[in-house]
Amino acid sequence: MKTKNKNQSLLLTVFSLLLATLLLAALPTEAEAEIYNDTLRLHILANSDSDIDQALKLKIRDKLLLKYGEELKANTSLENALASTEALLPSIEKDINLWLDELDSSYTATVTLTKEWYDTRDYESFSLPKGYYNSLRVIIGKGDGKNWWCVMYPPLCREFATERAPSDDGVINYTKEEISLIKSGRYQVKFKILEVMSSIFTKNG
Repeated sequence: MKTKNKNQSLLLTVFSLLLATLLLAALPTEAEAEIYNDTLRLHILANSDSDIDQALKLKIRDKLLLKYGEELKANTSLENALASTEALLPSIEKDINLWLDELDSSYTATVTLTKEWYDTRDYESFSLPKGYYNSLRVIIGKGDGKNWWCVMYPPLCREFATERAPSDDGVINYTKEEISLIKSGRYQVKFKILEVMSSIFTKNG
């Protein structure tokens, strides 16, 4: 009986160690959690859900990505990208309102650099976990229409302006751990744990 209990105890210990190892392997590393701090999202809100307003939103998106996507691409870190974006805010807002006028729209747009909550988003070749991100926010008119959002920096979405899928070129500005997190399907467990952790820390912060 003692031998049986000893074996059961040993098996339980081994199982516990194995379970702990698997859980630790699934936890995101600190570097992977930095995905929130290394990304600048782009968020464009249309005036309404009408076909005209939605089409206008996409035209503004294309012009914005074409003109400013390349400028931000030259930055080597999010810190530099944020500084560049903040300096460019007046120009971006001025250009968008000029484009709206050229497109015979009576709307005006406001552009801000802020932090926003984003839900989990799956793109064609990458995914991003939900949480708070730095955000370039463009509101057209009342901003009551469906949103369009992607990644301004690293420049993963500039090719939307040429009607192609999101570019992978921008991932070079992420660390290896971050690239693994956003591009690998086998990281979905870490992905979910990271989202839960972000929600907890946000509520307690």
